Amino acid sequence: MEVYEKINLLIKEKKINKKNFALKLITLEPKLKSTGEIPTVKAIYAYLNGDIALKIELIPYIAEVLEIPEQLLFDDSGRARKIYLKHILQNASSEEKEFIKSKVCSEQTSKIYIPKDRFHTIQDLLVYAPEIFLENLENTLKNYKDLTIKFTK
Repeated sequence: MEVYEKINLLIKEKKINKKNFALKLITLEPKLKSTGEIPTVKAIYAYLNGDIALKIELIPYIAEVLEIPEQLLFDDSGRARKIYLKHILQNASSEEKEFIKSKVCSEQTSKIYIPKDRFHTIQDLLVYAPEIFLENLENTLKNYKDLTIKFTK
């Protein structure tokens, strides 16, 4: 997928129309290195249609309008995200580390606590359950997990 195609996909996902996207981009006043000028709405449409090559200096501004990290415009696979996170964690400031810690710790504290003895009792009893019950139980627990995540965000 080309970068301009990814941008168009993200524009649709964010439910922004191309005109509003272009206007927001222009508001940030990105200046092109070749001309020193801010791109016009017409030029932005040409970038979005793939008619002209996207200028690299616009990437940070496009990411800001879309409210995403620049990396996601190029590759948002699990592998790439892991590499990106590893890089961020290796170079994070104290403030950034505290921010990450607060987000990770808040997720962990929102999980439901099951006493260890009860968990082990249930685990020991599962060997006696028929396969169909285990499949239903797994699906039910996944649904509860999804609901919990949905309502704790």
